[in-house]
Amino acid sequence: MRLLVILAMLFFTLRVEAAPRVLVFKSYHDNLTTLLDVYHIPYIIKRASVVAGDSSLSGFDAVFIPCGVEQPIEASIQVMAHGQRIQGVALKDDYEGIDYKRLHALLQDFVKSGGRLYAAGYSYRFVEALGCSLSFFNNFPHYGTSGRIHSFLHDDFASFVMRDDMQLTVNYNGWVALQKANASILAKGYFPTVGGEREGPVAFFKKYGNGVVYYSAYHTGEDSLYMRYFIFRTAYGMLVDELLQKAWYWGQSIALSVVDTFKVDEYARSYTCTLPHGAVTIYLPTSYPVQVDIFAGKKLLGSWDSGFINEISWYNPVTQDVTVRVYQCSRAAYKPFALVIAQGRRILPYMPVVRLSMGAIAVIVLLGLTWKRINPRKFTGKRRYWFRDGHFIHRQK
Repeated sequence: MRLLVILAMLFFTLRVEAAPRVLVFKSYHDNLTTLLDVYHIPYIIKRASVVAGDSSLSGFDAVFIPCGVEQPIEASIQVMAHGQRIQGVALKDDYEGIDYKRLHALLQDFVKSGGRLYAAGYSYRFVEALGCSLSFFNNFPHYGTSGRIHSFLHDDFASFVMRDDMQLTVNYNGWVALQKANASILAKGYFPTVGGEREGPVAFFKKYGNGVVYYSAYHTGEDSLYMRYFIFRTAYGMLVDELLQKAWYWGQSIALSVVDTFKVDEYARSYTCTLPHGAVTIYLPTSYPVQVDIFAGKKLLGSWDSGFINEISWYNPVTQDVTVRVYQCSRAAYKPFALVIAQGRRILPYMPVVRLSMGAIAVIVLLGLTWKRINPRKFTGKRRYWFRDGHFIHRQK
């Protein structure tokens, strides 16, 4: 009986992370599903033409649209000939066109409702339908040529990869070379094109409604930190969002946000960031105990074991570049985790809103006092009278 009680308590107190509901569009030359298999992320794969016939995508948390989801027409042509004479050319019966208008509407509703979407390469059209305005060199998207992209990484992308620049190799011509994008740039670079070397964004993200869209012009089927970042940000983004909401609740600024996992041969993961001076809060995974160590060079600044503690307050004496190392407390390969480090004192919830409200009230009061000083009669709305020795001598109009 006691054993049953203990099991029941564990059932109701332990939180189990459900696998993400992931939809992948079938690609004809991008091996993205190989990487999802490497990280043990379950998914459903469908043709884009089939997805366009669905009524909703609300059953999914994340959507991956790899490069090349259109069925190649050249592979779907049926040639009818008699001897050496061609009698006719037609598309094969299994060829299915994509209803882009319907598909764009589905994706817009999905992302607006809080979904996460990743697109790569030739799938840039789906990103444009989600509020991302893109421009291309000479108005021609397929301007890139084979060679190396010298990319420069920003923000959490650089922290995740632990470097500010990266050499990326493209081994085919006609890849999508972007000139500009009205989005938050994660990587920009110099790359070879038909018109010589050009500079432009390589990867970016953009908020759309309650969700987010990620795009990368570069993609590869090989396991790399570059692809790992986008896979986990898209598939398990809800884990880091939960921690970010806690930091934003207190009006804190974000120094580092990570969502990742441990592979079989990994016992620790490392990230870099600039840690601001002052009060710092470390938000740890709620369901996966880890140990977090922070180093400045070789000096250990602090070490914490999450256990049942999910928030750790700490004072950083000086702004400095640090390395954050996360260790497994128990061997559980491919279990996702999230980590957020935020800066700022936790005095009042939604501190930016409180500050803005107080500022607005102060401005209103100041304007009122100024108006009263300049126009006292108009401010009160009352007529003013002057008397001397009991006699009326003047009336203000």
